[in-house]
Amino acid sequence: MVDVAGGGHIKVSLEATRGSYQAVLKAIPITSESLREVRTDPLRKVILGQAVTRGKVGGRAGVEGSITMEAMPETMAYFLIASRFGNNLVKAGAGPYTYTAIDDAAAHVKTTLRSLSIGVSRAGIGFAYLGCQATKMRLFFEDGIPMVEYSIFGLEETTDYAPSAVVELTETPFAADDIAITVAGSSRTDIDSLEVSIDDNGSLKYNQSGQEAADYVLYGEHVGEASFEVDFESKADYAIWKARTVQELTAVMTKSANQIINLEFHGGIYDDFTVDLSALGDQVRAAATLRSAYTVADLAATKIILTTQENITIV
Repeated sequence: MVDVAGGGHIKVSLEATRGSYQAVLKAIPITSESLREVRTDPLRKVILGQAVTRGKVGGRAGVEGSITMEAMPETMAYFLIASRFGNNLVKAGAGPYTYTAIDDAAAHVKTTLRSLSIGVSRAGIGFAYLGCQATKMRLFFEDGIPMVEYSIFGLEETTDYAPSAVVELTETPFAADDIAITVAGSSRTDIDSLEVSIDDNGSLKYNQSGQEAADYVLYGEHVGEASFEVDFESKADYAIWKARTVQELTAVMTKSANQIINLEFHGGIYDDFTVDLSALGDQVRAAATLRSAYTVADLAATKIILTTQENITIV
């Protein structure tokens, strides 16, 4: 029987040992995924009497793709722990729990980062991806609902996952009236089209280590950007862009005391600020991009705080 996407699912678990399968338990409600095994198998192109390739030679393997889902701390916490942020993460509380993390852009921390086993059911057929880490997070809004997309790199694929029943989440999606944005400490209600991107420029690292799987996920430059549009009613923001004045941006989503997402861009500076006349009946608006920058006071460029009833054992 041919299945439809809605019949599938994704589950995750934190790995006790990076790259070793951990039975996946936590169901993640997603809108799409594109996880897949990637291979570097080279073609044999030798000159030996015929102008044709002679098959493939075994190369290296890894996992790449993305997962898009509703932004809820109950599920986001797993991907936060299994990211570069996980190297500077503190869990606190006794329910609700807070997971507070700042970027760790000092090194690629190849040996200390935690990782996920991810199980995917496609048409009732199981796929398992090991040693998975989130290298980029993109928070955006779809019909007013906060969504998040994670870029994933992993070490290898196995056949360990046998699809099983899923359990519904405790949390529900954030609504339009759950969101508050501040810039430089002042509430901003004139902003829309907010999109936050936190990119650690990850890639798979292959050493000559005598194995097929990737050796680890390599992290590069940490880049945090927030883009948005704003009602253009004065040149105040324009002047701030020209003066390179620091503007810290925070985006807080609060459903209850048990369900909060807090994103902080420290040392924020406008990277771009554009205003123009687009068409006869269009409202005059400005498009801005704010980039996070390292500050000594905060010891970071970007900070993420998740509050949830989800109690994750961090190994």
